[in-house]
Formats: sequence, structure tokens, C-alpha cells
Amino acid sequence: MLRTGGHSQLRGQILDLLATGPQSRADIARELRISRSTASANVASLIEEGIITPSGEDAGFGKKGAGRPSERLSLNTPPAFVVGIDFGRLSLKVAISDLDYKLIDEIDCEFDADVPAAEAIALAAQQVETLIERTGTDRSRIEAVGIGVPGPVDSATGNLHAGSILASWVGTDMTGELSSRLRLPVYMDNDANLGALAESKLGAAVGARVSLYVLLSVGVGLGITINGEVFRGANGIAGELGHVVTDEHGPLCRCGSRGCLEAQISVNALSRSLSLTHGTIKPAEMLRLAASGNIGAARVVADAGTMAGKALGALCNYFNPDLVLVGGELMRAGPVLLRPLTEAMKRSAIARATENVVVQAGALGERAEVYGTLIYAHYRAREAALSGPVRTDRSHAVGAVI
Repeated sequence: MLRTGGHSQLRGQILDLLATGPQSRADIARELRISRSTASANVASLIEEGIITPSGEDAGFGKKGAGRPSERLSLNTPPAFVVGIDFGRLSLKVAISDLDYKLIDEIDCEFDADVPAAEAIALAAQQVETLIERTGTDRSRIEAVGIGVPGPVDSATGNLHAGSILASWVGTDMTGELSSRLRLPVYMDNDANLGALAESKLGAAVGARVSLYVLLSVGVGLGITINGEVFRGANGIAGELGHVVTDEHGPLCRCGSRGCLEAQISVNALSRSLSLTHGTIKPAEMLRLAASGNIGAARVVADAGTMAGKALGALCNYFNPDLVLVGGELMRAGPVLLRPLTEAMKRSAIARATENVVVQAGALGERAEVYGTLIYAHYRAREAALSGPVRTDRSHAVGAVI
């Protein structure tokens, strides 16, 4: 028999073993090389103290052959939660979920991307506190907070790159400021990456080998997943589809270049175009008109789909995806957008690169990005737990590959 070095050490070994997954008493005895009576006595004590709990029976687990099924034992851990904040292109979404990403509560409110960073941080922190209070969530059981932003995030610093829709936020320590206010670890990533992550774990891209997630909204974003992992490039800039120049004499883009895809097909650009003939029209109304069959609105949306499709055709030649998902507010127009996008994509790529590609709306709809913040928060918290103590004063998205 294995000499365990004492009662406390044996209990610790049992708990370490159960941390790897449910075990039967026979499994515990075998793995720790102790007698079954010793295993049973210690298990009984841990059950009585509420530290471990029976979790059902499985005839094929632990005990071999015929006879009474083995009872499986698990750690009795309190529930844990994650919080997500999506600084969306038209709204702010804040949610809290369990670790299976079942939403417990959420807030969706209007948001102006042009507000100063300090104001945005204060609003987001207030909404998180509202969720914690009205759900009665124990703050100590919250693993982390994930943030999604409509712009590239530097993988070395965790900060926004210049050229973001949130240009005035560049240089602001978003994660550090929110972490200080909420007293929780905070991690940030680009919203299109997070939408792609969510679709690959919970949505339409589960099982896809190479998936492109195109986010069409106030900006144009792209998330790339390869075998379920987000591809960010060397510095976190991969996927900046919105800043591909398609017309060098086109409108000025916020990044400083001319004729970027984003400057031409964002919902704001399309609304301005439609307003020339229909009077001042806001993005939401433009999308409603397009979906309802208004000829002018449908035309500007269809043209946007064609332009996006041409850019995607080139990406199909580069990445040879098996799935292209389209998300963001522009998808409210439905087939009016998706049909010309698909046709242009296929015209702009070699036939072999697109013949087996499925093009469809994302399964998670406009919630994809907030689900992504929840998943990202959990993954980064788990990564931090494995590497050492979590600092709640400043946490960055450095080196994460999920």
C-alpha cells in the first residue's frame, strides 16, 4: 500500500483526484494505492462535511463486471459565473452567465460609440453592478469579466489599436479601469473575434474546420477560426476586413485611408446614402425598410452585400473555408443582403475555393459578441488560474489563443 503521509495529506490527494473528474471509491483506492476501506472512510467524512457529493451511478465506470453499479463522486464546488460587456456598434450589452454560458440576466441599452472612454467605462460598470445586485450574485463567485470592442486589440498590451471605431479611446487602459471599479479581473478582445469564438463553441461553426465570421454593422469586422481556435495574427490585427481598400478615390475612412470597405458599406454609410433620396434616415429605420422590401433601401443593402462578397471571395482563395457566417445589425435585412453577398463571393473566387462553402447567418444572431465575451472571460480566467494568482488591478488579453 502507498504511504500517504497522514490523514490530511490523503484527503488532499482524494480532492486532487476528484478535481480531474468524477471517480468511484474503487477508482480512488486504485489510483492512490490504498485499501477500499480507507478510501470509503475518507470519502464518507468528506461527504458528511459537504466537500464532495455523490453524482450518480454508472455500471461501466470504475467497477468492472457484473454486480452493483459504482457510485461516482464529485467535488461539491459552489457555482461560478462570468460577466460579459459588449461595447457594440449600436448598443451596449451586458450579461452574466454560469460556466455553461446559460444567461442568468442581461441588459441591452442604447450606446453612442462617440462618448469619451471614461463615460463608457462608468456606464458599463454601473450596468454590471445592476446585474450583480438584481441577480443576488456573490461577487466572489465571479471568475472574470470579458469585454468586446469594435476595433483591433494589440495582443502584446491588451489595448486598442489606432484606427478603431472608438478612436478617442485609444490609449485608455480599459481593462485596468474597469477592473479597478469592479474589483474583478477583466480581459478584452475585438468583437468580431469574440463573435467568431462564440459561433465556434456554441453556434453554427461548431465542428467547422475553417470558418469566417463577418460582422457587418457600424463597422466591418472579421473573425477567423481554424479548428475552433481564433486566428489573431502576430499582433492581434488579423481580420481587419473593414480596412481593405476597394476604391482608392472613395470616401475618407476613420483610419485615415480612402475607400476602405467600412467607409462604404457600414450601416451609417448606407443610411447616409439612402438619406439623399429619402430624407434623414437612421440605421435602424434603413434596415427595417430594406427587410420590408423598400426598393431604395433594398438597393443600398444589396450593393453592400455585393461589395462584401467580393472581399470574401478573395478570402476564400486565401483560407479555403468550409463555412462563412454573417452577423451584425446589417443581417436584419436578411436575404436582401445575403443573396448578393453569396453570389459576388462565388464570382470573385476560384470555383474550387467556394464550391463547398456554406454561407449563412450566424446562429447566435446579435448576441454572438456578448456570448463571446462570456466565453473569453472564462477561458482567460482558467488560463490565469493555471499560470498563477490573478491580479484584479490590471488584466490584459496578452497571448491568449482560444
